[in-house]
Amino acid sequence: MSDILTKGTVVASNFQRYEVLEELGTGGQGNVYKVRGTDGDYALKWYKKSSATPQQYEAIQMLIEKGAPSDKFVWPIAICEGDSEDNFGYVMPLIDAKQFTKLSHYFSGEKKVSRFEVLIDACVRIAHGFNELHLSGLCYRDISFGNLFVDFTTGEIKICDNDNVTFDNLVDTDEIWGTSGFMAPEVVRGESAPSSQTDLFSLAVVIFRMLHLQHPLQGQREYEIEIADVEAERDLYGMHPIFIYDPIDATNRPVKGHKDIAEAYWPYYPEFIRELFTEAFTEGLHDPHKRIRESIWIKALSQLRGQVTYCYHCEHQIFYDKDMVQQKSRCPRCNHTIRVLPLRMKINNQIVMLNHDSVIYKNQLDASSLMDYETPVARIEIHPKHPSVWGLRNLSEETWTYTTPANELREISKNGVIPIRSGQEINFGEIIGIIR
Repeated sequence: MSDILTKGTVVASNFQRYEVLEELGTGGQGNVYKVRGTDGDYALKWYKKSSATPQQYEAIQMLIEKGAPSDKFVWPIAICEGDSEDNFGYVMPLIDAKQFTKLSHYFSGEKKVSRFEVLIDACVRIAHGFNELHLSGLCYRDISFGNLFVDFTTGEIKICDNDNVTFDNLVDTDEIWGTSGFMAPEVVRGESAPSSQTDLFSLAVVIFRMLHLQHPLQGQREYEIEIADVEAERDLYGMHPIFIYDPIDATNRPVKGHKDIAEAYWPYYPEFIRELFTEAFTEGLHDPHKRIRESIWIKALSQLRGQVTYCYHCEHQIFYDKDMVQQKSRCPRCNHTIRVLPLRMKINNQIVMLNHDSVIYKNQLDASSLMDYETPVARIEIHPKHPSVWGLRNLSEETWTYTTPANELREISKNGVIPIRSGQEINFGEIIGIIR
């Protein structure tokens, strides 16, 4: 059987036969096809003979036996074999191309995103996916935009090309795994094999690029490269990597008019997010043990989501910061001073903005539910007849209490609405929210 499969070709696993319907894509290791089995449509990755090694076969078998860490992963289901030992592939779930878009299309400008919440939600889910993978004792080895798909309506994600995944205990460094620009510096230099620690560096690169549309190491130094060859990339990403916003070394700042798209975002993110990226690409750039864990990203990104608000002059989405209270902040789009802010709620040491469309999730109220970022517990609602009257609807199973202006204590159970006003305290059970 050939390296290339044609329409109508039939391959078989131990469980069923699959007919090739069409080619979906090509890659260095092989081609991916849409196939039809007896119980529906799937994707089939069929290896070139140069990649169809006994080691690769064993790796796919291991992944099938271990099972997917979660439904975020497009995981191998079964091996299909050809007419020789170096002729095989594997079947996996088929990604809905109408729902999910390859992340690279967002960076090419083919896919436009108008709301920060979608990007933040996708970042949270990507971080959670790799947390699930690492907790199962595996590492990915090749995190990049080509392997990540996003639903740009909901922020849901899919992680594909999981034949890159292996146990987190590699010792052989002869072969460098990864994609240029995403590999940790020590992998680029050939000093370390991919691991969960190097995955954390790649994850930080993905999150930074999703929120800034620029690579964290591509500034003045990349702009000055005359010949973009292997040695130039090795120097930029491995030998002398410098964060474009390094607080001490300013030699790799964004280049105005050429390599500066991050400038439209970086100054406007809250300080705690900028500090986290700075840590990831200064200390974490050189010390694998000081990289940002997935749980820290999830906590910070969930907090960032709660601080999305609006410039009520041009309706552009912005992020709350303390300077807005003193009217020292300007909108990055219309340059007007931010003079109007919605009410905001302080929960422990974080701020959640109460916009007209705000939804509060469980992990924003309950620190012990860090990974529960999808369960809504409250949302803002505007009185249909009195637009100046806003309320907070209880979507949770818990009963909340609050004190009215007449100093009466009231309870609000599921689907009840609390009229909100400045100075009001809401008791969510073990957590108190203070509205300002």
